[in-house]
Order: sequence, then structure tokens, then C-alpha cells
Amino acid sequence: MRIKTKNSLKAILFLIPVLLLISIFFFYPLINVFVTSFQKWSVLGSSEWIGLKNYKETFKDLEFWKSLWNTIIYTLIVTPMIFLPAIIFATLLSKTSKSSNFFRVLFFLPNVISFVVASYVWLWIYNDTIGILNYILISLNFISQPISWLGSTWLSRIMVSLMVSWKTFGFSMMILIAGLQSIPLEVYEAAKIDGATKFQEFYCITLPLLRPTLILALIISIAGSFKAFDHFYIMTTGGPLKTTQTIVMYINKVGFEYYDIGRGSAISVIFLIILLIISYLQLKLGGFTND
Repeated sequence: MRIKTKNSLKAILFLIPVLLLISIFFFYPLINVFVTSFQKWSVLGSSEWIGLKNYKETFKDLEFWKSLWNTIIYTLIVTPMIFLPAIIFATLLSKTSKSSNFFRVLFFLPNVISFVVASYVWLWIYNDTIGILNYILISLNFISQPISWLGSTWLSRIMVSLMVSWKTFGFSMMILIAGLQSIPLEVYEAAKIDGATKFQEFYCITLPLLRPTLILALIISIAGSFKAFDHFYIMTTGGPLKTTQTIVMYINKVGFEYYDIGRGSAISVIFLIILLIISYLQLKLGGFTND
């Protein structure tokens, strides 16, 4: 009994630094944002309690709804662009070999680069006058004049999503590879004995058993897509006509350009609730909740 108590005390002592860091850098800011959302917060002066006024103003603000809608559209575009190649290459590279290890590293490598660096690289690729993409397409006679890849609403969304897919699909691929390798080989051997085709194996065995891993990867990807900021800020600055302005860009504008910290906090709380609802629905659809 004394040994168990001693081990428990040691475990608590080891956990104290982690709990302190979580409290300082997560729980305190979270509580502070929630409290600030009910205040008219001045950068230089004192704050004033105004109740739900920030939330009422936010729900009446058309730019808020437009930014939220832009974020939803972007998420709907980029998610298939990430997961289709991730599933395909995860299936092809799930067996360990020298060649598969090489391609795993190759596809995962862009994930190491920051979004800021990747955005500037692809901004140069998409450039109207000196961009390599227009140069290649003109050289191959696919187009006769340069295309403004980031100059129109839908094209800019697609091209930014293409960059994000290139950068992040390797991360989702590695998660799916881990899920595929956890599926027992005996299941596939039994299916082959029963005469199952490759498609039947994939549809009836791989996808159902991969579902928990797939839902995890989807939650991470969709949450990341909703938090999109730096690549749009660098590549499109929210244009044209604010059609690529995401919700996080709008929070940044309200809080740090308009200096309306209270309403920026209110939008952040609303955004947090939206992310929690979306994550819950994904877990619900994946069969991870009992209710």
C-alpha cells in the first residue's frame, strides 16, 4: 500500500509541470477570452461589462457570415483534395519496403515546411508575369497568355487549396498508413479464400476497419482547414472582394486592426463552439458516441 501511494505521489509530481503549462497557456487564455467577450475592452483604458452586445453585433455583421461561408467553402474544396491522394498513396505504400519508405518521406517532407514559406513559394509559382506555372503552360502551348491564378474568386480558392493539399496530404497519409498496418493480415487471407476481389477487400474490410483512423484524420484536417489564416493572408490577402477572407482572418482584423478586442473574443468563442459541434458530428457519424 505504501509503495502504491509513493508511486502515485511520484506520478503527481511529474504531472505538476505539465498541468501548470496547460493551465497557463490553455485554460487561463480560454477563460480570459470568454470573459473578455462580454466586455468592451479598450487597449489603453479600462474595460466595461456590456453583456451579450458583442455577440448581438457579431450575428448582425454580414462580413462575419461571409467570412464563415468562405471558410466552409474552402473546407469543402480542400478536404477531398487532401484525402483522395492520402487514401490512394496510403494504400499503395502501406507495405514496408525501401521504395515505400522513400516515397513516404518524399510525400511527408512538405509538411515540415511552414505554411508561410510554402505560401511564398507557391505565390511565386502562381505569379502572373514570372511564375513558373504560366511559363510551363505557355511553353507547352496549353495557354496563349498568362493566367491570373489568384485573381478570381473560385480559381483562387482552388489554387490555394491545391497548395494546402500538396503540403498536408502526406501527414494524413501517414496517419492512414498507421491505421492500415494495424488491420490483421488474417482478415485479408480469409477474404481471399472466400474469393473476394481487391475492390471487395477494400470496400468491405479496409474502409470499415480504417474508420476510426479515418475519422481522426478528418477531424484534424477539417479543424485545421477552419483555422486557415497564414496562406490566405499571404497569397490572396482575403481578396478578391473578401471572397477568400476566412473566419480567422476576420477575427484578426476585428481584434488587431479595429482594436475591438471584446468583439474579436466573442467571434473566437462562437468559432470555438462551431468547431466543437463539427467535431462532435464527425464522432457521431463515425459511431464513437453512445447517444
